Amino acid sequence: MLDKLRKDSYVLGILMGILIPAVLFGILFGVLSILVHSYPDMLVNNPKLYKTIIPKLILISLIPSLFILRHYLLNLKYDKTGRGIVVSTFMCGIIFVITQFAL
Repeated sequence: MLDKLRKDSYVLGILMGILIPAVLFGILFGVLSILVHSYPDMLVNNPKLYKTIIPKLILISLIPSLFILRHYLLNLKYDKTGRGIVVSTFMCGIIFVITQFAL
């Protein structure tokens, strides 16, 4: 399994750059949903809770991809994988900007 992660390819970088933030976003959104259902007063007092929190969760979920990018570029010297991570992180950043100003 780890041998597949030690390849220098654009596809691997794009997949890692999309999957890792998506998994972290899912975990954070699940925790937020559990908190809102456990404490319904939180949603009643702030009806725009999801609209204000979701862009922030997207931004927080991008943080691990930066550490992975650093590892692949500096430690392993895999430029193609690093570029794939940069492209997918940039696309997620664009999604953050769209959700921040659209909601």
